Amino acid sequence: MALINVTPPSGVVTNGTDYQNAGRWVDSNLIRFADGILKPMGGWDLLKSAALDGAIIGLYAYNDNNGAPVLAVGTRNKVYTLYNYVWTDITPSSSYTPPSGTDPLGYGAYLYGEEDYGDARSQSGLNFNANSYSFSNWGQELVWVASSDGKIFKWNPNPGGTADTTSSLVSNAPTSVNAIVVSNERHLIAIGSNADPRRISFSDREDYTSWTSTSLNSAGYLQIPSGGRALSGIIYKDDILIHTDTGIGAMRFIGSPLVYSIRDAGTNCKAISSRAIVSAGNFVAWLGERSVFIYDGAVKEIPCPVQDYLFSNLNENYKKVIAGGVNSQFNEIIWFFPSGESRQNDKYIKWNFLENLWDVGTLSRGAYIDQGVFDYPIAGDSDGFVYYHEKGNLFNSKNLGTAKPTATSGPIELSQGNRYIHATQVIPDSEANTLPGVTLSFKGRFTPLGSETDFGSVTFDSDGYEDVRFSTRSMTMEITGDTDQDFSVGNIRLDVKQGGSRR
Repeated sequence: MALINVTPPSGVVTNGTDYQNAGRWVDSNLIRFADGILKPMGGWDLLKSAALDGAIIGLYAYNDNNGAPVLAVGTRNKVYTLYNYVWTDITPSSSYTPPSGTDPLGYGAYLYGEEDYGDARSQSGLNFNANSYSFSNWGQELVWVASSDGKIFKWNPNPGGTADTTSSLVSNAPTSVNAIVVSNERHLIAIGSNADPRRISFSDREDYTSWTSTSLNSAGYLQIPSGGRALSGIIYKDDILIHTDTGIGAMRFIGSPLVYSIRDAGTNCKAISSRAIVSAGNFVAWLGERSVFIYDGAVKEIPCPVQDYLFSNLNENYKKVIAGGVNSQFNEIIWFFPSGESRQNDKYIKWNFLENLWDVGTLSRGAYIDQGVFDYPIAGDSDGFVYYHEKGNLFNSKNLGTAKPTATSGPIELSQGNRYIHATQVIPDSEANTLPGVTLSFKGRFTPLGSETDFGSVTFDSDGYEDVRFSTRSMTMEITGDTDQDFSVGNIRLDVKQGGSRR
């Protein structure tokens, strides 16, 4: 008899075939790897019991001058704030076009001869026009723009007084704006402005109503150096990274008389979606058209062992709705994407950037922001619900359904040739507040293309082992955890002996 470790190394790998990923985790849901240990993700709780109007596609949080938290939420139809425990619809009352988007369906949207003549098509070869929000704060004022509308608005919480009941236009600001950034030097930056998609305008310092350059102010504009359109911006240390439809530019304050400069910082690294760009502090990461990129002073393409899971499942026509966020508590970046025929994000890939480990799963979220201003990460879904994340266990999380935290291995080779492994006992290495905590399920094959045999499932009591009885040449293992408690899984061992095809 011998004890053999059958636990794959940490991290999910989906690229390649099953046998190329032998001995690795190849699928998962609602789990994470931390310090080499498999654990469940935290649960989520409603921040507002009723849904907001429209799918949530933008979130932003900051503090007012008295330190009170402000949450801005953008949906496809409305803009809301949560301030002093009061939700307010701050959508402009007129002259505003929300980013509701238009499904690329209808007559002529798909191949000639497909479906009945004259009927709106149920499928499409066209891409969804996924406009988005850009939020920032000018001191304690919220400033924002929707790329569908192009006008810059403001909203003031007025601590100690009465918060604004709606958003109002920023006077003299550019129009046809795709995104905004408030710079470290206190200029309001308008990305893509005045009907010129390559133009980056900036206001006078400390005055967001002054945009015309004079000898007495520091307002002005630049043109991005590439031939693409300026789509979004994000601050990275002393730079403002301008993402375009060809790559990125780096904009930096240089002082008078030119105020700012901009240089080409990377080509052939286009972001798949403006909402797929995430700042993790020491670097910026984004999903490209077929790769994952980071910028830490230079653009780098990083290996992604789950990119097959993303791009083989991705609904290409709706890729512009992909959204990402950072969870600094666990050193993770998560990207949500639409799969199959879904028009909303319903699956995710997740990267532990400290340990360089990946996992995958199913969850519908259209926007996600880190903890900091609020005690927990905050996310929103396509139904208009806003959630606290990583709050308690998964049990009772809204719309969890029957989903449980799981991890599934690829083939684990136990023997070769005509020698089989006869397993008699499984010894777990897991912890839970209340046993059993996890369930192990085993399946086996005698040849790679042969039929698969289900050997059943086992759970564990305080004696620390469970008798099993199966023979196989290779097996797969699935771990399923409880939703109502935390658990951790380390090295799982089988007690086995070698033999022929018969005992």
